[in-house]
Amino acid sequence: MKTYNVIRLKFLSPLHIGAGKENYDFSASELHSDTLSAAIAAIKAEQGAGADEIARFLSAFSLSSAFPFVGTTYYLPRLAGRMATTGIETEKLRKQLKRIKYIASGLWSEYVQSAVMHVQESWMHGAYLLPTGNQHDPSFVEPFVNQVHQRVGVPRDHQTDPQPFFFEWRFFQAAAGLYCMTDAQGALFDEICRLFRALGEAGLGTDKNIGGGHFTVETDTIGLPEVRDANATALLSLYLPTPGELASLDLGSSRYNLILRGGYMAGSSVHSVRHLWKKSVYMFTEGSVFPTLSPLTGTVADMQPKWDQSAMHPVYRSGRAFTLPIKQYPV
Repeated sequence: MKTYNVIRLKFLSPLHIGAGKENYDFSASELHSDTLSAAIAAIKAEQGAGADEIARFLSAFSLSSAFPFVGTTYYLPRLAGRMATTGIETEKLRKQLKRIKYIASGLWSEYVQSAVMHVQESWMHGAYLLPTGNQHDPSFVEPFVNQVHQRVGVPRDHQTDPQPFFFEWRFFQAAAGLYCMTDAQGALFDEICRLFRALGEAGLGTDKNIGGGHFTVETDTIGLPEVRDANATALLSLYLPTPGELASLDLGSSRYNLILRGGYMAGSSVHSVRHLWKKSVYMFTEGSVFPTLSPLTGTVADMQPKWDQSAMHPVYRSGRAFTLPIKQYPV
């Protein structure tokens, strides 16, 4: 069993995660690792760190994406591809299994050690797989609920009529929140926690300036198995491989998804460049599985747009991989 440092985000107000589009009637389903690392790097920049220092900071650690927790139950993402299971005997149950997005860490640990998971119908709770109770058991607590509220946008020039729009908030249960894991240790881990606490006071996500996305920080550890006969590597973060790593990946035998990362420079402290669109880059997503045990490190990309202005600064996005060795059946 290997122990990892955990940073728990306990939300004091609802959260909206921007999906990179102008419509706000739905929140992005994931809070990705590159968003988290960029957010704490922005806090560090506001505290006086220069571009070179920020680049060194982001290259010094790996951070997982944020996953739900309830109390002491930590959920991990479903791995890409078809799950090898026993106990699923009907088409109805197979359809229910396809809706699973998160698996309780204990069951997830058993799965990655054996490559096969035994599943009971009573363990499936919508998007969550938790081996306890039944579908109507009140002991199962959904980490959050989404609610859509109607709001009105008032044009700043006051020349056009206000326009109504819908906005989705994510409300977390009292004992629930999001957590991420990191390989940082010692003083570096302490600094990351300090930056997360400052981020919690400033707010995370859309509409943080009116109270959204504020949270407190707790620390914990989680034990995950060291799989002795592992034959693959699973991602728990976004991953931007170096050219050498990409050339060595056997994508034909891998199970993965890709996501396009970009968006406006809305988080910049320089107001005059916030309207600019960053360069875009594709990354492998959480849950991707590669048939290799070679270290996957990833890289930090500068997505600074071309703009002839002295106020322009590097726009770093971390694609460093947070990985775990696992056992899987061949594709």
